[in-house]
Amino acid sequence: MAAGWGLLHPAPSPLPRPRVRGPVPEIPMKRLVLSLSVLIAGPALAADLPRPAVPAMAAPAAIGWSGFYAGVHGAWIGDGGEAERTGVLGVSPDALPTRAGLSGSGPGGGAQLGYLWQFGAVVAGLEADLTAMDVGRSRSGIATDGGFGVRTDLSSQMNWFGSVKGRVGLTMPSLLPIVQETLVYVTGGLAVAQVDREARITVSPPGAGPQASGDDWTTGFVVGAGSEHRLTETISLKSETLYYRLQDETLTLARAGDQASYRFRNDGWISRVGINVRF
Repeated sequence: MAAGWGLLHPAPSPLPRPRVRGPVPEIPMKRLVLSLSVLIAGPALAADLPRPAVPAMAAPAAIGWSGFYAGVHGAWIGDGGEAERTGVLGVSPDALPTRAGLSGSGPGGGAQLGYLWQFGAVVAGLEADLTAMDVGRSRSGIATDGGFGVRTDLSSQMNWFGSVKGRVGLTMPSLLPIVQETLVYVTGGLAVAQVDREARITVSPPGAGPQASGDDWTTGFVVGAGSEHRLTETISLKSETLYYRLQDETLTLARAGDQASYRFRNDGWISRVGINVRF
């Protein structure tokens, strides 16, 4: 049985051994060390190589304030006018008012023209402006003198106000996204105004009396501060507040030896908001 089983299933032959035709090559130690050195030092050597220059971003163009400009403005005027009696002759002092407040306020509008010079962050310039308005007040007083009725009328009405002034300020970045840059400045100079001033005394009876008036241009000074905001290269918004003081004017009323004098004074504030265009 054992022999028959062996004839039917012969034993497997052993696998042939691979033939080695020559000795297995050995990697030299020196070459291995050099290869590892290149792998390790490669990134470090690459970091030392010069990198291509990255083009710098162009700086934003500087905003220039130098040059001519012109514009228009709206204004609000508060005039503290008053009339004060300075002398009286031949008339009872009690018959004439000693002082009359002639203050008034109201809107106005006009135009301006100027030129600016810029020195770094400092901006200086000259400006001339003119504002039309109708601001003033009238006051009346009634009394008696020796059996006669005495009425005194005093009025002051400002129709035009202008100035020629210098200004100096500093530029600064704006916090508003629509504004490129802001200029804050102080200003001052010569003020000119056309003011109608009138004094009249009416005695009744007979219903007549002396009167005096003045409607000439008068001068004074103006000081203030403001700011201007650049919206574009050529357009800017401005706002300023000014204090003005005009010269006094004395009006004298005289008739048949009777005389009275009143000194008129005008000072106040003017605030403007406007737009300028550069060219």
